[in-house]
Amino acid sequence: MTPTVAVLLPAYRAAATLPRAARSLLAQERADWCAVIASDDGSDYLAVLAEAGIHDPRLRQVSTGRVGSSDHGARNVALAAVGEVPFVAALDADDALEPEHLASLLPLAERHGAAVANTATHDEAGRAYKRAFPEAAAPFAMTAADILGPRTPFFPLFRRELAGDGWPAVPFCADVLFNLLLASRLRRAGGGLYCHPAPLYRYYKTPGSMTNSGDTAALAEAGYDAILALLDGRALDLEPDIAAAARAEFAANRRVNRLFARWLAEGRCSSLEDFLDRTENGRAAWLDAEMEQRA
Repeated sequence: MTPTVAVLLPAYRAAATLPRAARSLLAQERADWCAVIASDDGSDYLAVLAEAGIHDPRLRQVSTGRVGSSDHGARNVALAAVGEVPFVAALDADDALEPEHLASLLPLAERHGAAVANTATHDEAGRAYKRAFPEAAAPFAMTAADILGPRTPFFPLFRRELAGDGWPAVPFCADVLFNLLLASRLRRAGGGLYCHPAPLYRYYKTPGSMTNSGDTAALAEAGYDAILALLDGRALDLEPDIAAAARAEFAANRRVNRLFARWLAEGRCSSLEDFLDRTENGRAAWLDAEMEQRA
């Protein structure tokens, strides 16, 4: 079967979780997919899957040739290996897709150019406890504010020719920048990025993940600095209004991140995820006063 969509799977120290991600692909209602696993630590992940009883010719592997080159670096290596497959999607190795994910998103992407699913965040026990977007009755066109608003990653399914140079090389929020670039390209092409309101992507909060790491604040600070430098230097091919919205959002996020770093040092939170849960995703109205007091 000729694949319609290629799923990019960056894998770094992913032996414990990759079988779950792979099984969610095997359970898809649509079978016309392939998956490119980008090993970012030298591991043979096809062997890992075989040990878990998973054998499927639609699963193949490439290597970044490095160790810990970053999610965006691994995605770009996988993207380069896609070939002529017309649509591309992304799945992190510690996440999973609902069975109807591809079947629901492909028609939207065929019609508009790109689509995302609402993302449901799951805790370590597998309990879904929040979503990236509010409930909606039907798919909706996403604005820059919709793309920038969630503190939960979400990955589009999109036409291959819209990928450009892939995910930008920044240490934090490369997925958000990619989505903004995609939205700009789609607008110029007369299309749009649409969100399917159903929680069809399972985002798992695993130990050692970025938002549960002790060095998240420093990584985020470096990422926001890099992103703001790109925006200020007009190095990203964004529509002017999208660039302006991004500049305002990332500047505000850097300010909130500095408060998170203080909370972490003072023992008021245990991780970024804990901080976000305590502060309405870093958007609680009372945070402004606290940040002013500590400026």
